[in-house]
Amino acid sequence: MASVPAELRPLFWDANIQTLDTAKHKTYIIERVLEFGDEEAYRWLFGTYTSREIIAVVKSSRRLSRPTAMMMANFYNLPEGEARCLQKPSGPAP
Repeated sequence: MASVPAELRPLFWDANIQTLDTAKHKTYIIERVLEFGDEEAYRWLFGTYTSREIIAVVKSSRRLSRPTAMMMANFYNLPEGEARCLQKPSGPAP
């Protein structure tokens, strides 16, 4: 089981970092680091996960903030409509 480094503990205030598995909890870890991580956390993220894995989370997550999703969409040159959290909610207009 690969684990999250202790230096990233502040990013996972609501979880037991010792039980986080980088494969099993991939989506949660990627979301959390993208949303709250600093430069060191991003280095670890990009060294731990492939671009394909990160892009998949950016495209499917509803937990990322709009600024984070926009940053990652720009970084990976993704069309805005591909990031789920950047899509307009469906339903009747007010």
